[in-house]
Amino acid sequence: MTAHVDSGKLITVSGIPNHLVSNGGLCAKGLSAVEYEYDRRRLKKPLLRKGERRGGNWQGLSWDEALEIISNKLRHFKAEFGAESVVWHRGSAPGWGTNWDLVKRFMNAFGSPNISSPDHLCHTPREIGHQYTYGLLPVADYENAKLIILWGFNPVNTALPSIGRAVLDAVERGSKLIVIDPRFTTMASKADIFLQPRPGSDGALALGMLNQIIQEGLYDKEFVEKWGYRFENLRAFVKKYTPAKVSQLTWVASDKIREVAGIYGTVRPAVLESQNGLDQHTNVTQTARAIAILQAITGNLDVPGGHVFVPHIPTRDLRLKEKLQTTLKQTKSISKHPLYFGAKGVSTPDLLDAIDSSVPYPIKALIIQGSGIIGAVSDENAVRETLKKVEFIVVHDQYMTAAAEIADIVLPAATFLEYTHIRTENGFPHANAHTIALSNKVVEPLGESRSDPRFIFELARKLGYERYFPWKSEEELVDYELEPLGLTIDQLKKHPEGMSIPANRDAIKYEKVGFGTPTGKVEFYSETFERLGYNPLPEFQEPAETPFSRPDLVEEYPLICGTGLKLQQFTQGRFVNLASLKAIRPHPFVEIHCETAKQLGIEDDDWVFVESPRGRIRVKAKLSLGVHPSVVFVSYGWGQPYAHGQSANILTDGQARCPISSATGNRSFLCKVYKK
Repeated sequence: MTAHVDSGKLITVSGIPNHLVSNGGLCAKGLSAVEYEYDRRRLKKPLLRKGERRGGNWQGLSWDEALEIISNKLRHFKAEFGAESVVWHRGSAPGWGTNWDLVKRFMNAFGSPNISSPDHLCHTPREIGHQYTYGLLPVADYENAKLIILWGFNPVNTALPSIGRAVLDAVERGSKLIVIDPRFTTMASKADIFLQPRPGSDGALALGMLNQIIQEGLYDKEFVEKWGYRFENLRAFVKKYTPAKVSQLTWVASDKIREVAGIYGTVRPAVLESQNGLDQHTNVTQTARAIAILQAITGNLDVPGGHVFVPHIPTRDLRLKEKLQTTLKQTKSISKHPLYFGAKGVSTPDLLDAIDSSVPYPIKALIIQGSGIIGAVSDENAVRETLKKVEFIVVHDQYMTAAAEIADIVLPAATFLEYTHIRTENGFPHANAHTIALSNKVVEPLGESRSDPRFIFELARKLGYERYFPWKSEEELVDYELEPLGLTIDQLKKHPEGMSIPANRDAIKYEKVGFGTPTGKVEFYSETFERLGYNPLPEFQEPAETPFSRPDLVEEYPLICGTGLKLQQFTQGRFVNLASLKAIRPHPFVEIHCETAKQLGIEDDDWVFVESPRGRIRVKAKLSLGVHPSVVFVSYGWGQPYAHGQSANILTDGQARCPISSATGNRSFLCKVYKK
């Protein structure tokens, strides 16, 4: 976007017409940038808690004083309990990329392997499934696809100016579109075929499609023979997933399963893109494995119009990975999920378990940065009580979050408009290229807010790590990152539309180097999974709390509930507090089928309760024909202290988890809906 500034104040924003990713489009969140920047609820100075947690008694202090307290505490905990007693928990609010790598750099220098994120709810469970099937999560080449299947992905709501536009453009060019989702979404309204599976049954549907494609010989036999590992095991395994059986499990008609499998097995090249809709189930990683196998056997891997392997953009690696290896020789992390740890560090459920139990050792200090961990993670009330057990908590955020309310020190964070950093896209908008652009600092930080990099730099220096953090400003860091590309910050400033950098795909072509798996092949049967005690084949497991797995709960809680209903106006818990966006979606709501609502005596816009075995929340009823009569969806993002409404994660279960990735079943649990 272009920021229009007058006398140091942001006035308005507009799109950049020739921008390589957005092509000039801005979503509602982008258009609300001025309101976001000057929101009166933003934190403006560091705060020190006085008295009891959640007592609301705070004392202002300077950044130097805050950093002195934090650094002294961290030194003490490291000396007394080991560096591993300190955990850094990072959320998505500051973005990933550089900010995430700087946290890794800091913790690797400090000597703790315990870097945590809530990514067990987004991306990493799927990444593991793809990685241990064919080595790398590829990107979708929408531009050249003849067929696009979107599975648990509604980019018109979640990525409108980029992927949403790319899919709609592909449909306009003649690409066939199939949407698989438990809700009839905006994207589904553009589809040629729509399948509506029961929440959490996606793995069974994928296996049913594999059954049909293999049985009818629609798979790429040459590819499978040359590059598949233990295909015969897969062939025998999927025989039991007949269309009739899968129809019972998924509530999708068997003829529709056969139809979609037949289309995907014959129309090439094709994109089959699964996204966050699959993540929040207790069976997600094996579901992702089944979908990855579908992509592979149909000949859609690393071909134009299919799924393309793109190496990461070769900016400077900031992570100090060699120091982590030294640390892991001396101490183990608190992670109980080795494949997750290798991909993303420590999952939030593993962090909470370690705090609760002090196993394998006590957690003494927790830095929370850009994460609404209370409210974002399952079973909100339990999370809050667990975090209270940590002796010392620091929160760096733009708002007084629920986690900040129980912290010892709260630090004000800068917005994306208040410091300079780079943004990159791998394989988009063109699958053979990277896009890199500069996000300029356009206004001074509000009050005493400081950016994520600056906070990390200054804390590192207080602890004596100057040699690892020599940069005096965010701009110096950007130049350091860009050096391997032969670019400078001044060059990027001349290209506000972004610069396209060819991706060296030849370096990772599987025909040359094989797949990034232990066998160098597509592993239909994963011996890595087998060695760790997981099923080596992508067996479908019923989610932890459904009418089939918990029949004892069905009489009291007859409906299947999902809390992951994302709205175009918000990103997780962000932007919910902005008046212009709140006017569009003023209240949290539950989407319920018209007939189900009628049976319950509920009318559109009624205030109702949604209740699960964990608790209940009060929301508006939104009647819809786009959901199954036995399924309801609760909108997500409300409940932080700076906003309004109740958190949907009062309802969700934090204990039942995917055994491979620790993902929780936020999108598939049991509930009831009623008026008081």
